[in-house]
Amino acid sequence: MSVQRAQLEITSSEFMDWIVYLDNDVNVFHREDYYFAELIAEVRRSWVEDKKSVKLKDFLLKFEFKKEVKKMIKKKMTREEAARKAKSYFGVPSMFKVKKAKK
Repeated sequence: MSVQRAQLEITSSEFMDWIVYLDNDVNVFHREDYYFAELIAEVRRSWVEDKKSVKLKDFLLKFEFKKEVKKMIKKKMTREEAARKAKSYFGVPSMFKVKKAKK
């Protein structure tokens, strides 16, 4: 799928939801992660003298995002700020601003 097609089919709020989901999901460990970490730890234990010094947690990777994405997710934004950021990402020109209806 091209970037242009994704921008047409995904709303800006759905895009922001995906960013939050992926940020939370990337460090959730699954069974396969522990299996491969244990496998790597066993291989490493065959090379070291002190076998007990090799820990499983040393082989579980932690991923971190760029500071910009972290700020965008952690900072509590108003709806207008979130919409402005998403629109700037999706390339919506400012001439399409929608004015709020007066009550």
